[in-house]
Amino acid sequence: MIQINHLCKEFDGASGVAHALDDINIDIADGDIMGIIGMSGAGKSTLVRCINLLERPSSGQIVVDGQDVTSLSGAELRSYRRRVAMIFQNFGLLSQKTVLDNVCFPFLAATGKVTAENRAYALDLLDMVGLREKAPSYPSQLSGGQQQRVAIARALACDPEYILCDEATSALDPASTNTILKLLREINRKTGVTVIVITHAMSVVEKICRNVVVLEHGRVVEKGSVADVFANPTSQAAKVLLERVDWDA
Repeated sequence: MIQINHLCKEFDGASGVAHALDDINIDIADGDIMGIIGMSGAGKSTLVRCINLLERPSSGQIVVDGQDVTSLSGAELRSYRRRVAMIFQNFGLLSQKTVLDNVCFPFLAATGKVTAENRAYALDLLDMVGLREKAPSYPSQLSGGQQQRVAIARALACDPEYILCDEATSALDPASTNTILKLLREINRKTGVTVIVITHAMSVVEKICRNVVVLEHGRVVEKGSVADVFANPTSQAAKVLLERVDWDA
């Protein structure tokens, strides 16, 4: 379980201190598919970068399975990050490496080598995402949806407990988006991995998530089950995202 307690993140800017995150409190249960949604500048990407400690919070706690991870460093931090995989909007594949080598890259990063067992497992992961035959190809030879499926296989290589998807489908067409969302839902069902979906699209949340948190200007303005929030949005941000605002009123 991930518990985010009174999390704040501040940045120094030309006009003073900017509060990117302000007193964020969220609980994410094991095995959940949680949506974190908001408009541009709401703090979504900053929050996900704090969860995997690419950004250090200014204050507050991120407690994972009872351990406060915000103070981790060195080997403990590297061990924690292996438990938390990332899938990015721009796929993040290494263009000079084959599909198979991209999926194997986490093994190389973790141990400095790739074993025959690692390669066999990577092929199994490519099979899971329907791309085993693309193992010798290069990213430039794949469609955007195929590249994102390779990124998902790579994210699964170290058997993570959590997958963070930062606008993972925003660069894809609707058909590819649906394919990726179905794949993530199936992976969650089969493995029990917790999926955290960062997005500005309510349609993505509706299709895959069970619970949702709405951010606005770095604060949580609404949270609950997707069914409840969609049926009765209480925050202005959720109403705008659901397009339930009368712009001519």
